[in-house]
Amino acid sequence: MNITHRLPPGPRLRLLQPMAYVRSPYRFFSSMRARYGDPFTMHTVGLTVVTGNPDGIRQIFSAPFGTYHVDLPRSLRRVLGQHSLNGLDGEARRRTRKLLAPGFHGDSLRNLAGVIHATAVEALSGWTDGEVRDARQAMHAIGLDVILKTMFGVEQAARLGEFRQAVLGLTQSLGSMAYLLSTVLRIDRDDWPPNRRLDAARERLAALLRENIAVRRADGAPRVDILSRLMEARAEDGAGFSDDALVDNLITNLVAGHEPSVLTLTWAFAWLGRHPQAAARLQEEIDGLGSDDDFAAIQALPYLDAVVKECLRLYPAVPEVMRMLSVPFELCGYALPAGINVAACAALLHMDPALYPDPERFYPERFLERTFNGFEFIPFGGGERICVGNQYSVFEIKIILAVLLRRGRFSLLDTRPVRVTRCGFLMGPADVLVRYREKP
Repeated sequence: MNITHRLPPGPRLRLLQPMAYVRSPYRFFSSMRARYGDPFTMHTVGLTVVTGNPDGIRQIFSAPFGTYHVDLPRSLRRVLGQHSLNGLDGEARRRTRKLLAPGFHGDSLRNLAGVIHATAVEALSGWTDGEVRDARQAMHAIGLDVILKTMFGVEQAARLGEFRQAVLGLTQSLGSMAYLLSTVLRIDRDDWPPNRRLDAARERLAALLRENIAVRRADGAPRVDILSRLMEARAEDGAGFSDDALVDNLITNLVAGHEPSVLTLTWAFAWLGRHPQAAARLQEEIDGLGSDDDFAAIQALPYLDAVVKECLRLYPAVPEVMRMLSVPFELCGYALPAGINVAACAALLHMDPALYPDPERFYPERFLERTFNGFEFIPFGGGERICVGNQYSVFEIKIILAVLLRRGRFSLLDTRPVRVTRCGFLMGPADVLVRYREKP
């Protein structure tokens, strides 16, 4: 292969790129590739070479250990903290991931299934026959209580209210347009109003988490939630997480996992309401369950799995996965210098017609007709830095959908073509209003 010793093409004017990206990352990436090809160079939160090509993504995710290093902008460290997995490098990152992973996989998930199920059942019991609800708000309420109970270990009803307000304060500050623009324009001053509001909101949530941790350390009672699992986790030398590390990693997993799961559930209602044949097939599969608390059976449902994957493919919550090069790197025939970013772009990859024929169509059957590898389907990133909560997210989404669809019937009020809009710091479907009917 001939190696080109220069960056791929891209626009020269940098000022407009961050604003175009914030307005719609999907449209931004699509227009950039249409104009400059793949890969291309952009400048949003730094100089970045972007590819949506499976071979290029394979290069990024298969790079040797030490190829990348973490240099999070202060805007991200402001949210994630100093001890978050996402802000660590090298052996410190491996050590932290090894401590975190068991809390989000295997037996830990199975122990949390009943809590997820009970939370969804309780939420649905408050719905009345014939009422209309905003699907995103409804899924947000369910998903938030699931996170608070399963991850943060909040047990008392009074404490749930305090935590709900603290989480909403953080997500609203994080998702404000003022903070998003501050991030891409790298306005890092502590006295800048959007930054000041976010700092205060994060500290409110962090204080509640520290209180919860102190109670756990004092009473020592066994619990199955993720916080308890993380408090018990020990490295080979016997060391565990400090309280600051627990707080930072819990907030990181909230930010990385809660809203994307909420939007995936919302997308399910948006797509199924527009595709009655897919909705009928999924309904038949879920109605065939012996009960909606047979969690192993729910996880094994093939069409439910395909529907969730298709919702993750279209308009992925994280449109690109970015890495900073610590050494020179070859990508798609270009020799890139250390110090710039490379990005595996799910927003482009998941719309590749060579992989996904008629890519803009909601068609879950594509995931039954073939298997996509980790360089062709990347809703949670990939490689050694794949999202630690990826299994938790899918596990939760499947149980909530199974409960809702087995116990109720839902019809979408507006079936016109999907309109994508900003939902906080992510993008999602606009105006997903559903009418609920009790199961006959």
